[in-house]
Amino acid sequence: MQEFQLRVIPTSNNNFALELYQCAYKQAGQKKRPAAKRLGRLKGNCLILARHQIYKILKANKYDPKTLSYKRQNPYILSEETGVSLAILFQVLQPLRKEEKIINITSSIEGMSNEEAHYWFAKVNNGNRNSVLRALRILLGE
Repeated sequence: MQEFQLRVIPTSNNNFALELYQCAYKQAGQKKRPAAKRLGRLKGNCLILARHQIYKILKANKYDPKTLSYKRQNPYILSEETGVSLAILFQVLQPLRKEEKIINITSSIEGMSNEEAHYWFAKVNNGNRNSVLRALRILLGE
């Protein structure tokens, strides 16, 4: 099972951003696990509009959504299934500004099956990243 971490990054005026990391596997013979890879960051309006999806993912991983605040020091440890769907969400939403598109994409990703989410996650991380993300924005944003 792949492990993901959701980290809270405090910003100004008691606000925060969320960053998602994919933890690397510990290689045989290594004493320490390699550094986690940052997959995406959400802040501002995108974070506000996607908060219900983030709350559901926290609940699915047995965390209380009320603990999500700028004061949180420890990362949330996410399962592979929820981490993959959150990774897609973060990467697709990062550059968007239009509220309607953000809401449509968030609900579409929420409705994805586990297999579909893994398919898109693999395409984004192992293919031509920009064209896959553009395709997802067009496909899910309407």
